Amino acid sequence: MKTRVGALHLKLNGPAESPLARSLPAGDISVAGVGPLVLATTIASRTVTALVEGEMLDPEIAPELLRIYGNNLGPDRATGQCILHFLFSDEGKLAMAVQWLNSQAQLHVWEMAHRISPPRSFYRAHPDVVDACKVCGAVVLDAATPSTLTTGSINPLSGDFLGRWIRSILEHAPSETRPRFLFHVVVPPRHWPAMVRAHFKIDNGI
Repeated sequence: MKTRVGALHLKLNGPAESPLARSLPAGDISVAGVGPLVLATTIASRTVTALVEGEMLDPEIAPELLRIYGNNLGPDRATGQCILHFLFSDEGKLAMAVQWLNSQAQLHVWEMAHRISPPRSFYRAHPDVVDACKVCGAVVLDAATPSTLTTGSINPLSGDFLGRWIRSILEHAPSETRPRFLFHVVVPPRHWPAMVRAHFKIDNGI
């Protein structure tokens, strides 16, 4: 199955050849200046490549799934639904995919992430970050100090791209007085629906 990975043609200013966070240097793909939809597509491309290489996704159907996912991105798309939700509707398969991806990325899993209150003041100050988190299926878990910022998602591979994108946004934010160290952690899929409601007030229709 791995021989067909190259047929996916997953690009954004350059190739994403490896699914592993440690094997993709920060400068390989630039996400600075792109919109949230392009960011989400980039994360999806990287994730699909990883799943194909790990033989968790059929390379025959992967390009078509990625195309459909990209075509469905937009304002009316379900908030908080990342590429993994799109690919794996079955909870068991979703959990297996998350576990396998994180065996490669080796990020911390925050079992108590759903008990952390959303950083509402940070969200209000940075609406662009909120939009990106909604479409990429991520949240800001901690922005309490001016020196660090922690994002979370069920997708371990979204951290690199999301972190670089947020950093490029914060560099031009008047409220940010100094650079932050950015971290990404994994949120257990079973807690994700409640976190989306808490962070984006889905029940209130925003």
